[in-house]
Amino acid sequence: MRFQRLIFAVILACGVSACAKDVTGVTNTPPPLAYVRYINAVSDTFDMDFRAVDQVSYSPPFLNTLFRGIGEGNYQGYQAGSRHIRIFLDPAPANTSVPVDPAVVSTIMVDTTVAFAAGTYYTLVHVGSARAGAAVKEKLWIITDALPTQTATTVAYRIINAAPVQGAVDVYVRGDGTTALSGTPTASLAFQSASSYLTQSPGALVIRLTAPGTLTAVGAAAGYTLQAGTAGTTLADPIFGSAQGGSVLTAFIFDASVVGSKAVQFATPGVVYFPDRQPARTTSP
Repeated sequence: MRFQRLIFAVILACGVSACAKDVTGVTNTPPPLAYVRYINAVSDTFDMDFRAVDQVSYSPPFLNTLFRGIGEGNYQGYQAGSRHIRIFLDPAPANTSVPVDPAVVSTIMVDTTVAFAAGTYYTLVHVGSARAGAAVKEKLWIITDALPTQTATTVAYRIINAAPVQGAVDVYVRGDGTTALSGTPTASLAFQSASSYLTQSPGALVIRLTAPGTLTAVGAAAGYTLQAGTAGTTLADPIFGSAQGGSVLTAFIFDASVVGSKAVQFATPGVVYFPDRQPARTTSP
C-alpha cells in the first residue's frame, strides 16, 4: 500500500511539474481601437444585424437591434482603419411570427466602408426607409462624437433628430411636462442634425417637441422624461439619469413606426435617451 502511494505521489508530482513547464503565456497587444455604437432608426421594417465583414477580431456585431434601439453593449472597440460594414435583416425579429428564412436574413440593407480613427468615438445611426419610393432611402449616418468632459455637478446632453418622416421640430427642454410652453426653443433641429452638448444641474429633464415655429405638440404632449437614474454605492456603480451628476447622454428623436410593418410599433414620433458616459464609478475596480 505504501509503495503504491509512493508511486502515485511521484506520478502526480511529475505531472504537475510537466504541466507547469509546458504552460507558457503569450501577450497579445490590442491594435489601435475606435469606439463604435449602432442605432436602428428605420421605422418601416424589423430588427437589424450590424456586422463588420472584413474580419472577425476586434469587430463585435450588434445583433437583433430593434427600431428605436441601440446595439447591445453601447460603444464597442473596433480595430481602427477602413472597415467593411454590412447591415442585414435579423433572423428572428421581436414580437413577430416571421420564420427564419435564409432568403430574408441574407438580405443586405446597407453595404458600406467606414474609416474609423483610433481613439475616436462614433455613433452610427441607420436612418431612412427600407421601402421603395421613400423620400429618404435608408443609409448609415456616421456621427463623430466629441464627448464632453464629465463633471460631478452637471448633467450633459445633446439632441439628435433621426426622424426623416417627421422632419424638422422645435425642441424645448423643461423640468416638467405640464407647464405651458413659451419663449425660444432650446433647439430647432432639421432631420439629420444635432444640437451641441448642453448642461444643467442635476434635476428633472423633460424634452417636449413641437412643430417648427409653433407650440403644437409633436408626439406626447407631456414630453419625454429622462429617468432620474440611480446613485452609486460601494456595492454598485451609478446609473445615468437626470439626477446623477456626471451623466452624459444623447436624446434621439425617432419617427412613428410605419403601420403594418414588422418594426416595433410606436404610434407617434418620440424621444429615447441613451447614455454616452456613465457617472464616475463608486465601486473599486
